[in-house]
This record gives sequence, C-alpha cells and structure tokens, in this order.
Amino acid sequence: MKILSLLVALIFVSSIFAAESDVLVLTKDNFDTTVNNADIILVEFYAPWCGHCKKLAPEYAIAAEKLKKNDPPVLLANVDATVDGELASRFGVKGYPTLKIFRRGSVSDYGGPRDANGIVSYMEKQAGASAKPLASADAVTAFIEAGNDKRDLSIVGFFSNKDSSATKNFQRVADSLRDHFRFAIVQSADVAQKLGQKDNTVVIFKDTDDKTVVYGGAETVEALTSWVWDLSVPSVGELTKDNLIRYTRKNLPILKIFIDTVWTGPNLKRTKYYLNRLKKVAEEVGKKLSFVLVNKKDFTDELSKFGVDTKQEAGVAIDDFANSLKYRFTHDFSVDKLVQFGKDFLSGKLKPYIKSEPVPAKQDGPVTVVVGETFNNIVMDPTKDVMIEIYAPWCGHCKKLEPIYNELAQKLNKDVSNVVIAKMDGTVNDSPHAKYQAKGYPTILFAPANNKDNPIAFSGEREVQAMYDWIKSKSSAWTPKKDEL
Repeated sequence: MKILSLLVALIFVSSIFAAESDVLVLTKDNFDTTVNNADIILVEFYAPWCGHCKKLAPEYAIAAEKLKKNDPPVLLANVDATVDGELASRFGVKGYPTLKIFRRGSVSDYGGPRDANGIVSYMEKQAGASAKPLASADAVTAFIEAGNDKRDLSIVGFFSNKDSSATKNFQRVADSLRDHFRFAIVQSADVAQKLGQKDNTVVIFKDTDDKTVVYGGAETVEALTSWVWDLSVPSVGELTKDNLIRYTRKNLPILKIFIDTVWTGPNLKRTKYYLNRLKKVAEEVGKKLSFVLVNKKDFTDELSKFGVDTKQEAGVAIDDFANSLKYRFTHDFSVDKLVQFGKDFLSGKLKPYIKSEPVPAKQDGPVTVVVGETFNNIVMDPTKDVMIEIYAPWCGHCKKLEPIYNELAQKLNKDVSNVVIAKMDGTVNDSPHAKYQAKGYPTILFAPANNKDNPIAFSGEREVQAMYDWIKSKSSAWTPKKDEL
C-alpha cells in the first residue's frame, strides 16, 4: 500500500508539473481537489494589478522550479483573487499577495521570505516530517553536506528508542522550529556508532570552525529549544533574509560588511577575503557583537539606512537594532580600523548615525517640524508634552490628517503652554529612540513630559476636538494660557 500510495503521489506531481509553468494555476473548479490531495502545497492569492505580486512572480516561479525537485516535492500554486474572490474570502485574504500553506486541505499562514532562495529554504523545512528520518550513515552525511552547501546548520537526533521521553521531546522541538531549522532523526544505534556519535544525543553540525556541538543539557523541550537558538548564530557568518530572525533573537548588535557575496565561481575568492578578515576582527573585538557579511543586492534598503556608499566595494556599519541606533564606518577598510571601530562602539565612544533632513532655519507653521537631528531636543524635552506624527509625504491618510493636525496645533498653541504638536517625515529622518519607530504611516505618539521612555500610541478618532480632549486627559504638563471656554 505504501508503494502504491507513493506511485499515485508521483503520478499526481508529474501530471501537475507537466504544464508549461511550474506554478500550478488554481481556480474554484480544481482548488479543493488539488489542496486536499497534496501532502504540502504553497498557494499565492494575488491580483494582476498588484505591484508586490508582480515583483514576487519571477521569484515564485524560480522557487517552484527548484522545489519540484525536492525530496519530497513541494507544489507551488496561485489563485487570481480578482477572478475567484470566493476562494480568497474563504481563507481570509485581505491583501495581496497572501500566501498560505496547505497540508491535505489543512491551512496555515506562510511566514517566510518572498525571494526565491528564501521560499525554497522555508518550504524545504515545511515539507515531509519535521525531523527527516535517516536510516544510514551515508544519508546522514548527505543531509549534513546539504546544510553545509546552504551555509546552514544541521540538527540531528540519535535515538534508537522511539518511545523514550527524550525522543518525544526532540520531536516536539523539531515540530515547533521546523520553520527555522533543518532537523533529522536517526533511530539506529549502529548508524550513530558509525558516525562516532552516542545514542540518545542531539548533535548540531555546523559549517564553521566548531564543526559539531553535542547537547548536554536537561531533557526538556524548553532547554533544548533554547540551546538550538543559542547555537544558531555563528560568531562570524552571512546574514540572509532567511536567518534574520536568528540574529534578532540573539539580540546582539551586529557589525555588518556589505559586499556582493558570491559563494561559487571566480569571485568566491573575494568573498572569502572579506570573511577571513571579519574573523580576525571578531577574534580581537570579542563576543559582545555578531559579525556578518551582507549581500548588498539582497539588502539594498539597508545601504541607504546606514548611509553606506553604494560605490564602495565594501561598506561597514554596526546595527544596534535593539536600541534602533546605527553606526557608520567612515575609514579605509582594514582589520585594524575595523577592530578599533568595534571596540569604540562597545566602549560608548561612537556617535550614532542619524539620517536627517537639514535643521529648519525657523518654524513657520503651527505644527513643529522635527528632523532626525532635532528629535531628542524637541520630542524628548522633559518639560513638555509632545504629540509627534511620523508621516510619509505619499501617504493618503497623512494628507487627509494634515488640515486636522494643523487646526489641532493652532488650538493648542492658543490655549495651552508646554504642549507641542510636532511632525516628522519618517522617510528621510531617523528616530533615535527604540520606542518611537513608525510601524506604518501615520504613526502618532504622545510623549508625556514625565515619562518620555514610554510614549502612548494615539488610536482614537482623528478629529480636532477628539484629539484635543485625548491629549488633555494624558497630559502632565498642561498649563492653560487663559480660562478655557
């Protein structure tokens, strides 16, 4: 029966990919039949006019071509939600593109990257068992080599007793972390012995200097989970969109070298040149920083964010993301200069790089204009309450709010002292405080005079009197200029 089921699955997959494109087109006529019979399938709900969908399309097609060769194969499909709106509504699609993972009809959200390599990596982890069963030493070696090819770690559990609590806990960890890591399980003591490993252990195989690390902690899901995350970030590595969450969880500032990373062909030598120098820097600076290469082509938005000159072969910056601060390297590239840069950061000697428009010569309107360089002086002034709107010039909601916000400022300026209504263009200015970051436009935050580190997000009715009354209710510095009507 197992062989018959496998043959049916292979015929099903082959028939689907016999089409001209490797992305399967789903409609209301074939949707249920397809997703209910697929072990795993990724479905994109899109609109033809959507710019993000158009950007995703070529990446999605490349991923589909690669994933059809995966073991087991992974299907990629799409649905034109403007034609089959009932399907989109059925699965709660509210924006485009929306990606969903289906397993025999059971649906879950796709939480991975939107580039071809990221989609492939994410979906490979989703396919099949969360911990891939490996029955021979050669299979384990192949699994580890595949991880090395991706410059990623491989987590292998050696458990001959299928029913032990340690085996079950390992399986639970694999189930919960399958989105982020590659897991395998060996249930043969002989295979473990051939590989020089002990039975009833978990081993991380890494494509770094510390090739293997054996788990020696408590046999609990929580302890093993923490161990995996702690070892997931090498002291020196490459930051990708696929492993970004690992560095975020590590929560260390990151020294980044922006280059065109190439891991094959004649330009590999140049990538290794920078990697080796970064290792020397890491040895001198220590473990209070993470050290990474960053592919400029994959993180073009960060070049502007960190003020990196795109003409440089190698740009350098420190990302203190936990505090929303950035530090730009402005010297000639050398190991000695990079070591000093890292040490100066750790000792607090560096001044953060703050993207900023020029400081206004004067304030013309009722709303105080804030730029990156004046943010601390104005918004963080401990003697005043400040309402700050972080906006984008192209934002329709921001344009609609502008006359209301101006009228609010006029009314408050007339009635009250020590309350400031301010605005900042978030597309060309940085906020140097972690609590004052725009998650969308407009972001409206109230900074009380007596509690600047804990701004209050405004989410009420955007009308003059409603905003006026709300500010008054939150204010700690409200000082009437005259009797209020």
